[in-house]
Amino acid sequence: MKQMTPEEQRLFEELYRSDDRKVEILHSLARMGGMITLTFLLPFALEKREEIRKAALAAIHQIMSRLRKQDVISLDQYIRRLTPYSNRNQLAAWHELLPEDIRAFPIHDESDLSFIGICSFHRNGYVREAAIEALLKQITGAEIPFLLIRLNDWQPKIRYLAFKACKLRFRPNYVKYFLDSIFLLKHLSAYYNREKFTDFLEEIEAMFRHPDNRDVLRSGFRSKDPVVRRFCFDLAINLPDIDPDEVIVEALIQKDALIRLQTVKHMCKQDENNRLRRWLDRIRCDVFPPIRQLALQAYVDHLPEEATDALLAALLDGHKSIREMARFYLKEKKIDFAAYYREKLVGAEEQVIPIAIVGVGETGVKADDQLIVPFLRHENERIQRAAVKALAMLNPEDHIEVFIRALQTNKRSASRETRQILADRVELHHADMLWEMIEKDVGLHVKKNILFLFSRINKADSISLLLRACVVQEKEIRDEAILYVEHWLQGYNRRFYLRLKDEQREKISHTLGEVREFLSEDIADSVEALLAKR
Repeated sequence: MKQMTPEEQRLFEELYRSDDRKVEILHSLARMGGMITLTFLLPFALEKREEIRKAALAAIHQIMSRLRKQDVISLDQYIRRLTPYSNRNQLAAWHELLPEDIRAFPIHDESDLSFIGICSFHRNGYVREAAIEALLKQITGAEIPFLLIRLNDWQPKIRYLAFKACKLRFRPNYVKYFLDSIFLLKHLSAYYNREKFTDFLEEIEAMFRHPDNRDVLRSGFRSKDPVVRRFCFDLAINLPDIDPDEVIVEALIQKDALIRLQTVKHMCKQDENNRLRRWLDRIRCDVFPPIRQLALQAYVDHLPEEATDALLAALLDGHKSIREMARFYLKEKKIDFAAYYREKLVGAEEQVIPIAIVGVGETGVKADDQLIVPFLRHENERIQRAAVKALAMLNPEDHIEVFIRALQTNKRSASRETRQILADRVELHHADMLWEMIEKDVGLHVKKNILFLFSRINKADSISLLLRACVVQEKEIRDEAILYVEHWLQGYNRRFYLRLKDEQREKISHTLGEVREFLSEDIADSVEALLAKR
């Protein structure tokens, strides 16, 4: 659970000290607070002064309205575990809450209802029972999440009251509220085991499926809760009285890739090729690779006469698995894939070139490395990164120095890609070349990548290189080098053990003398202790 920020802690300290600004502070906490903040606001909702009480109730409701349903479950578990000794001074009014206080608490609006709902999370079973009895009398629908959570209460009477309250709400005007709490219903099905809720859940699902509730189901397509949206699309696509095209249109404009994916899976299982044909061109251009892969498979399985063109186009897909899939199904066509990708290196559109470069790496031969090397100096970052990848696939061992020079690019992703390729290949004899680069006026990202490579050289030699880096000009690089040294020292005798040779010991000792003033006393002493071991 996310802890309070320093700003929230400062406001709470002021809240307990000041009488003049209490309302203002409560409004500020309402805007920024999370679950922990909400917990410490509960005593203020029991204040006798109306102005403070209303501000606290409004703040609690505002925070509650931001929480996801899964967060409400976490809040219930957190509050129930608060003992009378938990933050006793701040939460005394909450710990001392009595059932009579709940019964006397008037519910005029949603803020009051949210507070009573949270009271149903109280550690005291009598307080929870009184809160459920109060919620049972409410008819706004906002009480439903609290009732569903209490269905798993360890007190049988509270479970029964919550169950009774939910059953009374099996009416058309409550369907949308049950739908909004679909995560809690799924949680009830998967994890609640004090009672069997099979019949209860079947009744709710029957409500969702009932033809009279189609408008509620469609409204779920635009819900802010992704769990609700996914449930509604999954249910609607399988209902016989809803036009599948209507659901497909709505699903394919969703930003949620899982909704698009589950809809496309359903389409691909159907035998209606005409409908599939209408949508496949659009689906195979989706930004989510698994969806494009499903579309390609659908061409192969359902529309083989149109599959070749789709497979040829997929040879230039940006995702490796789709390119591999296309090559697998096209292998009977006897296409020279390497030649196909080589042709695309010249005269193709700029967005095609990086895919063609990687394609050469995947299908080409060692000699193709000469076609790739010039692209390491290209201005386009994607092309640089693709060239690094392709060269690593074709002939990495002959181009270690080329990779090291490529680290200097001002394109961060290309430099990072190069670092990953060098990580398992860099050796001590490359250190001088790397050190020359770290002393040049290159980007900080380059120097950080070089530090990483220093850490990947064998342990006995890397420590002297990392110590040496603790005196570079840039403070950010010095600080990172010190962190690497600390990590090395922490790992010694835990993750690795080594016996230093005399020349290595002398080199570390000499380097320590040069950089000691930049190191903390603890680090310097640890290095000296390492040198003292024989």
